[in-house]
Amino acid sequence: MAQNNNFKRSLSNNQIQLIALGGTIGTGLFLGVGGSIKKAGPAIILIYALVGFFLFLMMRALGELILSDLEKHTYTDFITKYLGERIGLSSGYLCWLAYITLAMAEMTALGIYFQFWFPKMPLWLPGTVTVLILLSINIISAKIFGNFEFSFAILKILTVLCFVAFITFMALFSKKTYFGAISLSNMYKYRGFFPNGLHGFLEGIQMAIFSFVGIEMIGFTACESKDPKKIMPKAINQMPIRIILFYILAILSILAVIPWNKIAISYSPFVQVLNVVGIKNSASFFNFVVITAAVSSTNSIIYSSGRLLFSLCYGREGRWNKTMGHISRNMLPQSALIFSTLMIALAPVLILLIGNDAFNFISAVTTSIFLLMWIIMLITHLVYVKTDRKDLTFKLPLAPFSDYVLIAFFSLVVLILLFLKSTRVPMLVAIVVSILLSFSLKLQDINFLKTKVKK
Repeated sequence: MAQNNNFKRSLSNNQIQLIALGGTIGTGLFLGVGGSIKKAGPAIILIYALVGFFLFLMMRALGELILSDLEKHTYTDFITKYLGERIGLSSGYLCWLAYITLAMAEMTALGIYFQFWFPKMPLWLPGTVTVLILLSINIISAKIFGNFEFSFAILKILTVLCFVAFITFMALFSKKTYFGAISLSNMYKYRGFFPNGLHGFLEGIQMAIFSFVGIEMIGFTACESKDPKKIMPKAINQMPIRIILFYILAILSILAVIPWNKIAISYSPFVQVLNVVGIKNSASFFNFVVITAAVSSTNSIIYSSGRLLFSLCYGREGRWNKTMGHISRNMLPQSALIFSTLMIALAPVLILLIGNDAFNFISAVTTSIFLLMWIIMLITHLVYVKTDRKDLTFKLPLAPFSDYVLIAFFSLVVLILLFLKSTRVPMLVAIVVSILLSFSLKLQDINFLKTKVKK
């Protein structure tokens, strides 16, 4: 696949760091964690720690790949190089589709957030308006995108930190709610740490993984950063701190206030906690923050999916590829950005078809597609390590052994999702879509060759 090196390197160190952080703090934490807690109970803490550890190692692998050749702008470029063009192209479109469904989930969640204030508002309305506004921002310049994301990320970080600090303060002074004392004893008081056994533990994995999808977005921003060799390692190595602060401590704070079996899943558990402790105005403020989190995540997705689609089409034959592989006068993949946004705007159709369970279904499909993508990316890193590894200071520790462990872990999660009734259909959808994508691209190649022969 032809490469294009014309993207501006206009994103600063702080912007890249916060874009990476924006990819890990979103709807999965602010809304989805409530459902995970209901399924797994306090054991959700262990699930997030386990998933976070393996995703940190995966990002070390992907970071090494990106830094080995900064002329390549996406992971699909590396997949093409080490696994072949057809696998690279089909994987690229699969990854693009994963981002589209992720944004659809965010937009569905946005409707749920707005219903906290306006119960009769249609779920599809807030998301539709939002994606149109974000598109206008993304087609101006990458620098404006970076400033926009920078502001959103700061708001999310400060809010979560204040939330954790506030609940810690109340626990230290033995404050009470109608659920009882604010205490970590809730972690074992209600049927123990594993109240729903192994099945409940496994049920909680899907949403935990969904909470982290998007962390690989830092790879897309590398080609537009001012110093990727310095910025990327720092952003990736800070992942453990982010996981502890923004997931584990936040969930511990929720469980300290509300018993796991009393947590609502119809709106954000963070908002529920603030309501329970009697600070209703703060609950409205936090609801505003989770809205900005969904908008922030969607903003990142529009940015990344547009560039990915551009990369897949750039330099290839055909009207579709020439349209989507075109760069505008302000050096942006404008056509790819617009088309990706229009696909995201189809979320209301799914909401109308599926109903109130749309968020759970879309998020499960997104998780399933990302799992398949991560496995392909790790296989790519494994081939790279065995055939073409560079002498870099930033490497995946213990590779290729750690590659095998990571591939085995994510493959096991795929099997778990196929085993569980609640995630079986979404996982099958992801597998079928992957097969159809590969088959359709093969037919496209055959038709292109026939046309070339006739000419």
